[in-house]
Amino acid sequence: MRTRSDIKRENGVVLIPRDADEAFRKALMDGVPPSLRPKMREALAATPDPNAIKAIRHSRRYFGEEASKIFADASGLAAELHRFLAGRFQLNGLLDWLTATGYGNDYRMIKVFAEWARMAKASEKKLIIP
Repeated sequence: MRTRSDIKRENGVVLIPRDADEAFRKALMDGVPPSLRPKMREALAATPDPNAIKAIRHSRRYFGEEASKIFADASGLAAELHRFLAGRFQLNGLLDWLTATGYGNDYRMIKVFAEWARMAKASEKKLIIP
């Protein structure tokens, strides 16, 4: 079971237990729709900008005029996935992990989450889990 307290922040350094990191990565790869797996793999292979403000600005520029809608779709899916993983698998803390790793502000992860949200909405399901 993972909790928010498993991720430690000390002197500007973020310490994420290896098993927690591996569990969240596996959950995302296992849960993402098959057609989005290459994009999820790319997002997880990236090294996000550790500066959240710079990452958000870059993502806003990347998505342009649609940024607000895309961010809303992605954050909605991330929140739903957070609840799902905690409730079904007792894997708590996805949102904290996304923040701690920088993936939550990285345009590649936002793109995958937004596409996943659109697919779920189009299929009238909350989450698409194979």
